Amino acid sequence: MSDELDEKRKEKIENFKLQFNDDFDKEFEDTDSTSGDVPAEEEKAEDFSIDLQSGRAIDDESNDYFTDELSSYSDEPQEHIAQQPERHEMKTAKRLDKKRRRLKAKKNRVIFRTVWFTMIVFVSIMIGQYIMVGVNDMLAVGREGEKTVEINIPENATLDRVTDILFENGLIKNKGFFKLYATITKSTSGFEKGTFEVQTNKDYESLINKLQTVENRTDVVNIRFREGISILEMSELLEKNKVCTAEQFLDKCNSDEFDKDFEFLKNVKNKSDRYYKLEGFLFPDTYDFYVGENPYSVVYKFLSNYNDKLYHTKIRFVQGEKKSTVAKRAEKLGMSMDEVITIASLVEAEAANEDDMYIISSILKNRLDTIPNDGRNEFGEGGFKKLQLDSTVYYPYKTQNRVPAALRKDYVSKYDTYKIDGLPAGPICNPGLSAIEAAVNPTDTDYYYFCHKAADGEVGAIPYYAKSEEEHLANRKEAGLM
Repeated sequence: MSDELDEKRKEKIENFKLQFNDDFDKEFEDTDSTSGDVPAEEEKAEDFSIDLQSGRAIDDESNDYFTDELSSYSDEPQEHIAQQPERHEMKTAKRLDKKRRRLKAKKNRVIFRTVWFTMIVFVSIMIGQYIMVGVNDMLAVGREGEKTVEINIPENATLDRVTDILFENGLIKNKGFFKLYATITKSTSGFEKGTFEVQTNKDYESLINKLQTVENRTDVVNIRFREGISILEMSELLEKNKVCTAEQFLDKCNSDEFDKDFEFLKNVKNKSDRYYKLEGFLFPDTYDFYVGENPYSVVYKFLSNYNDKLYHTKIRFVQGEKKSTVAKRAEKLGMSMDEVITIASLVEAEAANEDDMYIISSILKNRLDTIPNDGRNEFGEGGFKKLQLDSTVYYPYKTQNRVPAALRKDYVSKYDTYKIDGLPAGPICNPGLSAIEAAVNPTDTDYYYFCHKAADGEVGAIPYYAKSEEEHLANRKEAGLM
């Protein structure tokens, strides 16, 4: 089939050549017989030429037409054509450029995938190593041999600060992984301030739990508060042991922020007449505190103990009777707890010993019972509306020497029972359980006076009691008070 097409092309080209030559010769002869002018057709012929070897016609006016016509009949291969059309060249160039871009893109994809794969492998190795090291640290693997380290966590410590402290003391090796673990487990806050003893072989969970539990603190101060101690003395003792400052403690002792948790405080109606609202309600006992403890927490411990001892602990007040709480006993006697504690504080401050407490409680009761009778007793003596107790003269200070120097000369306490009738506005100290029991279970006596001979060496103070003023004067002489 291909051979036939080639033969037809050759035949057409040969016919075209012959016809062209005949026409050209004829035209030339006609021109030669003229007077010498060159006709327009000759000028056109001169402008026209054809390459019979290549089969390409060249004409300035109809170049495209002849080129296409002759090329279609040429029997020569396409690569031997001397000049390709501009349009063909552009298409060829575009095809080659597109091919180059495809090859380049393919090469770039290979390079990109290789680099990307390498990066993934590298990052995976790094992440794997980080996780492995972090997990080992989290589980305390590879730490130094077990030993105990003492660390101090400041108040309101942030996760960053705690992490630095643990790292500096060799308790963790990877700060970033520890913070990541704390964030995931939602343990970024709540760290207790204070001193902790921590073992170096503890994992992250143990470390966090230890530092977020106040009971694990080791900076514990054990303080015994004796019966009859006043709030001022308590504040000094707490400050001395670095639990909190005296000023912070006293400020809390005059606040109302504990009323919501302790019903007995709501019954205090004369706060403005008192030196310290909570005097008498801070039960004296032995307590454990932390260095730098919140003063609210300090006061709360005292009040909780008071609440437990007086409202929930049952004791037997009278032989043969059922056990009862102090609060129930006071209710049975028609006394308010505020009244009970105030009397107990006076008993605590005045009594020489426990037996003395019950008799002094009786004397105070006998005197208070005379108030409706204008302070006169059954013997006709008067003046008993004023309890006349030395322990009240300088309250809230124990003695004159404890009164601030600037106030000492003219100091007058509003609790002074030589100047006021009946009980003072509130307790003068924090009585112990024995004084409180004596306040709600006084001995039945007809005494109205008491005094004490001062303690001498191993011999304690000796109490004296009297029914009348005459007996009382005699007792005072015997006690060496006159």
